[in-house]
Amino acid sequence: MQPTVTLNSTLTHKSNVNTVCQSQKHAFHILDSSPYPFLVSFILLALLAAVTLSMHGLDLPFGLPRAEFIHVTFCGLALVAMKWFSSIVVESGEGYHTSKVQHGLRMGVILFILSEVMLFFAFF
Repeated sequence: MQPTVTLNSTLTHKSNVNTVCQSQKHAFHILDSSPYPFLVSFILLALLAAVTLSMHGLDLPFGLPRAEFIHVTFCGLALVAMKWFSSIVVESGEGYHTSKVQHGLRMGVILFILSEVMLFFAFF
């Protein structure tokens, strides 16, 4: 017997998301494993090593130029961050972010902005 295939996969996907969100005992989405935290930490380690060696006037291994390596790691960090943020936007578009998740994200941004404002006023 051949398995039946639905032609409208987006409708099936959205109904699966709604079914999963309704069957949970909480209003939060449990994320699948992602390579982005590992990639960011690896790039930050490479950036830390390059900057530290540069501050001490030492050469990088394999004869790599310091300034170019620092620029490459900054560009890599920016690319991985953009990809990570775009995956978050895709998750929200697929309906994984419930109202409680959206409220938590808004409160996080508001608290971050308030902390920056308080830090600014602390200097003056």
